[in-house]
Amino acid sequence: MASDVEKAFTVLSAKQAAYRDLFNYYDGDQPLMYTARRLEEIFRGLDARFTQNWCAVVVDAVKDRINLRKIAVTGSQAAQWADLWERSELFLESDDCHEALLVAGEGFVIVDNDGQAYYNDPRLAQVFYDAANPRLKRWAAKWWVNDEGFLRMALYYPDRVLNYVSVKAADKTDLKATDIVEMAGNDFMQANPLGQVPVFHFRQSRRIVKSDLKSVLPIQNGINKLLSDMMVAAEFGAFKQRWVISNAEIQGKLKNAPGEVWDIPSGDGMGQQTQVGQFEANELKNYLNGIEQAANACASITRTPKHYFFSIGSNLSGEALMAMEAPLVKKAQDRIDRAAPVWKAVAELMLFAVSGVMPAPGDVKPEFDGTGVVQPRTEAETRGLNVQAGMPLETVLRDEGKSVEYIEQMQRDRAADAKRQQVSLGQSLLDAQRRFDIGGQNNGHSQPQ
Repeated sequence: MASDVEKAFTVLSAKQAAYRDLFNYYDGDQPLMYTARRLEEIFRGLDARFTQNWCAVVVDAVKDRINLRKIAVTGSQAAQWADLWERSELFLESDDCHEALLVAGEGFVIVDNDGQAYYNDPRLAQVFYDAANPRLKRWAAKWWVNDEGFLRMALYYPDRVLNYVSVKAADKTDLKATDIVEMAGNDFMQANPLGQVPVFHFRQSRRIVKSDLKSVLPIQNGINKLLSDMMVAAEFGAFKQRWVISNAEIQGKLKNAPGEVWDIPSGDGMGQQTQVGQFEANELKNYLNGIEQAANACASITRTPKHYFFSIGSNLSGEALMAMEAPLVKKAQDRIDRAAPVWKAVAELMLFAVSGVMPAPGDVKPEFDGTGVVQPRTEAETRGLNVQAGMPLETVLRDEGKSVEYIEQMQRDRAADAKRQQVSLGQSLLDAQRRFDIGGQNNGHSQPQ
């Protein structure tokens, strides 16, 4: 049976190439694909590379709607968490984790013994689950290259952490699992005071690691190929290819440049007559239509609104935009629903690490920004109709996703405003009474004779 080191080495090694390609596509570092080997030989000498990166559009459209605003903690540990939240910069770590979740299909966060949480690239970490209970983490692994250039590996168990190092430099192509050995002395085994595997696994699906870019890559390759073909066609179309058929020796004497006049000898009357001509420019619209069709297919497959790819005008109503973005909103909410329980577990372990006390189940609640497009006028009109129908304003705001703090502040502001109105009304009545009294006294005075 393979050891845990061998299992970790095998799994982590298998991730490298696939995940590297996914992140490269997202970053815009995309190779140019060809449908035939002959074309690859022809285009090999190109000095420029053209890409139209729709992978970033597909990912960023969802990522921009997944924002961990805060993790609310109530009870005795609320003040402690406020300090921990700021020190850990978890709002920044969460952005990196969500990006990896969308690009690679998974992301990892590790909590250390001091209660700090760190995002880890999915190429560096892996969680291994119990075969009978797939929600139970048995152990986890992380590897990285240390400052000396050697591969380090840590295996996390509920009660201990085992540390390993390679006997050869990490850049060796022949590095194998058998080259990973235990660290010397007390550095090999360390106690895990947290009592659980401190590696948290964010994933889109428990069935399979599924990237948002999996169905986009073939389309992206096709778009880049069409774009490169169009640029090459535009290059030759801008300088039209001219040709001459003649019996005269004119090779190298005709220059293709503005203002040049070609003096071509006449034919000899026996062979083919002298002829000149040019190839017409390529119709670039054919390429543009192909790119547009591919982008439309990308939008449909990924549930990304088409106006994220192309301009569709500015005459759409707020309701129309909301209807168009409904699939994207649902997609983003699904990612939030899968990430929220993991963030809750991360925060609970962070608090346990610094206090030794695990928070009560209801004391920790991750809060995300809304995923929908906010149209202030439409939102206000809907809110007004709900209130007119008899729904309390607090209930309407809660359904909109407003936080408890927001609603409580609104209630305090409303009470303060009502108090100001009462004071203002009382002052107005007092002033009116004073004017009335003054008027009555004037009416009672006798007029001079």
